[in-house]
Amino acid sequence: MSAKTSRTTPAPVLAVVSHPVADFAAWRKAYDSAEPIRAKAGVTGAEIFQDPGDPGKVTVIHRFASVAAAQGFLGDPALKDAMMQGGVTAVPSVTLAVSAG
Repeated sequence: MSAKTSRTTPAPVLAVVSHPVADFAAWRKAYDSAEPIRAKAGVTGAEIFQDPGDPGKVTVIHRFASVAAAQGFLGDPALKDAMMQGGVTAVPSVTLAVSAG
C-alpha cells in the first residue's frame, strides 16, 4: 500500500475519509492546495493511502484535537468545493473515531 504522510501529530480524534478519484495526481494537487482549509479547521496531522489494486481509491486520515473540530472541517463548504475540484467521483465514506486510550 502506498502511504504518503504530511505533518502528523497524535490526536484524540480521527476522521477517516475514503472516496474514489478520477485521477490521483490531479486530486493530490487539489488536496495539497487545500492546506489552508485544513489549517483553519485545526487538522493536526494527515495521512494519505491508496488501494494497492486501484490507486483511484483514496483513504485519508485527518487528526483533530476535538470532535467539534472534526465535524466543523467535514461540514465546511470549502472542503466540499475542494473535493469537487480534485475529482472526487462519489460521496465519501466518513468515520469519526475517538481515542480509547
